[in-house]
Amino acid sequence: MKMYKRYLFVLVTMIVLSSCNHQTVFTEVTINNRYSISVPDYLQPCKDLHKDASMQYQNAEKGIYALVIDEKKKTMQDYDINYDIDAYFNNIAKQGFIESIKNGKISVPGRQEINGNKALIAEVTGKVEQTDVYYKLAIIETPYTFYQILSWTSAENKEKFEPDMVKMIESLKEMPLPPSELPAKKTLNDSVKITLKY
Repeated sequence: MKMYKRYLFVLVTMIVLSSCNHQTVFTEVTINNRYSISVPDYLQPCKDLHKDASMQYQNAEKGIYALVIDEKKKTMQDYDINYDIDAYFNNIAKQGFIESIKNGKISVPGRQEINGNKALIAEVTGKVEQTDVYYKLAIIETPYTFYQILSWTSAENKEKFEPDMVKMIESLKEMPLPPSELPAKKTLNDSVKITLKY
């Protein structure tokens, strides 16, 4: 009987330890031959989260969602928009939350480098249809593109999913792109050549 109890104790301990050490499995996906990102295995592709997203994944049952919007700098320049990462965050990424989330609060973004590129990462909290929500928002700036990475869940699931959200953000890598896609370098058009005649 003692031997049986000891065996049962060891078995239960092993099950508890293995469940505590469970780590999410990630799969790297390539999007439009422009970038790759690692996605948790519990998310599935979808198409109805955002009309401008190039990548959209969700698990409605678990209540977690993720998307990426990528904007080419060259296209923005054609519309005479020349943002740096801070201006992009304030004028484009942040603005959508102010308009759509009740009692929305956006943290001061933390600065870091992700795969050699500048990044800003912020937390957003608020209410959507009476549900407290938690968003992880990241902007990554490469020489070619601004990437807006957004993942969200209910506020009560923040602790459970935040580590996976961070791993997704930090996994984004831009593929090698042709130099023809680089935005034109800024020139000083206001310099006037003056010719003096004597």
